[in-house]
Amino acid sequence: MAEEFVRLEDNSSNQVQVRREKIKHILVDSPELVRRTIYQLHTTGYAEVGSWSKPVIASNLGESGDVVSLLIRWQV
Repeated sequence: MAEEFVRLEDNSSNQVQVRREKIKHILVDSPELVRRTIYQLHTTGYAEVGSWSKPVIASNLGESGDVVSLLIRWQV
């Protein structure tokens, strides 16, 4: 499991350790549907458009003409 610990300071200057995990999102489909989904997720406030990887040809992951785009997001 991918995880990372982050030190945060609370108001009393005590340090608190928070465990973070990363989740990988993969979109595979037509370029138009991948783009539309990225914008929909942005509209909901889930992820910035620029946080997604540039779409590349999906090769064996999808059908002919499909692209893949990846987002790695850290969860607290």
